[in-house]
Amino acid sequence: MPRRPGRAAAKRAVAKLGSTPKSFDMIEDEPMRDVDGQDNDDADGDAQPEGGEDNDNENEESAAEPDENQDSDGPSAKSPSPPPQPVIRRRRLGRPPKNRPPDWDTLPIEPPHRDPNDPPRRRGRGGWRGRGGRKGASYQPTQQSVDKEGTMMDIIDDEVALPEDPEGETKVDKLGHLQGGREYRCRTFTVAGRGDRLYMLSTEPARCVGFRDSYLFFTKHKRLYKIIVDDEEKRDMIEREIIPHSYKGRAIGIVTARSVFREFGALIIVGGRRIIDDYEVAKARAEGVVEGEIADPNDKFVEGEEYNKNQYVAWHEAAGQCQ
Repeated sequence: MPRRPGRAAAKRAVAKLGSTPKSFDMIEDEPMRDVDGQDNDDADGDAQPEGGEDNDNENEESAAEPDENQDSDGPSAKSPSPPPQPVIRRRRLGRPPKNRPPDWDTLPIEPPHRDPNDPPRRRGRGGWRGRGGRKGASYQPTQQSVDKEGTMMDIIDDEVALPEDPEGETKVDKLGHLQGGREYRCRTFTVAGRGDRLYMLSTEPARCVGFRDSYLFFTKHKRLYKIIVDDEEKRDMIEREIIPHSYKGRAIGIVTARSVFREFGALIIVGGRRIIDDYEVAKARAEGVVEGEIADPNDKFVEGEEYNKNQYVAWHEAAGQCQ
């Protein structure tokens, strides 16, 4: 006689209870097959213990599940979730959003998260600097490297304080004025607020001695000190027509005429001759320089006529090319 599947039926019942509401009234026992005679009694006797075990297990599992459900439902019933806290909306500083809420104008402004004792921060990217860097007084160094080894020397009166040559000092004074009828090949001028000292635009002596720009001029000759004029000095130079008005937004570099003469000697003098028009006379003689030799054979000049100093002026050359 086939065996009653009591344990399998119990598992199916437990599975149904897991997905449906827990109700034991709807669960029915499987129908038993009727058997005649002694076989029925024996089968009932054999199946009774097994069925009893199945029923006991089923009752235990069913009893445990309501307890678990009660435990899980207990805390939710006793401690409900707290109500949501209202969030205070504030307007942030800066540009308003593209799509403003209806109550945008009535919202309070969000204060900046900053210590009131901190100093105010400046604007980023540009700010008060403007074009051409920082305005006003520029930084003035007190020393400068004069060679590749990094030897530092003081800067006094807008030029490097180099050792003096006694014979060379007779050819130029402290302000850069040449002595003995000598004449510079470049334009010289004074600068507002710097006394009677003579200066040159750095591009002009650079072109005179063979450099295409002042960058190489100062890079190759480290004993020269480059000065960047400020706005007031630049405005004065424009009014005196030393530089054109189109140079108003540029950085203008100048150099003292005395330092240029000390560096190049006869090469910066109209019709200059070696040793006769050099500043470092002792050094030139030690190097075996021929005295009286023309310093720049390619220089065009006629004795008794005015020397053309505008040939080294950048905008004069540009104007000549445009004509």
